[in-house]
Amino acid sequence: MTPNITKGRQLVFLLRNAGDTAWELAGGVKTRGYQFDNPVEDTTNSSTPGDFSESEWTGYSNATVSISGVADKRTGVTDPASGLTVVGAARLTALGTSGERDAKVKMLNLETGGYIEGWFQITGFGKTGDTPGLLNFEATLQSKSAVVVVGDV
Repeated sequence: MTPNITKGRQLVFLLRNAGDTAWELAGGVKTRGYQFDNPVEDTTNSSTPGDFSESEWTGYSNATVSISGVADKRTGVTDPASGLTVVGAARLTALGTSGERDAKVKMLNLETGGYIEGWFQITGFGKTGDTPGLLNFEATLQSKSAVVVVGDV
């Protein structure tokens, strides 16, 4: 197993930098969940396999990702396990508490190479932890755009 900032876990949470030129490491993921909702109005039958319709009445497809992990305090250093620049939880905090609230994000499994990637709204964000001690972050992300899932995440 590849070590990283979560002390042995292989999932990391990445944010695309402001210039959209590189991924940056926001934190290690301890728990995660994802759900894809695909409401349809007309469903497949034997004469129309694979056909469906979306409408404003039933809603449109969306993806929800829930994550929690270690709020890394390091910034501007290279994480030895992933080779990525660490922006830490400060950037996630800034995005989650500003009027912007959206970002291109990726949850990456360093062991398998699997990932979830796309543009998401940060619909929930918080930090918890003992003082002094490690802070943990929790975030809920939602997207109605094309979200890519590759391999085991």
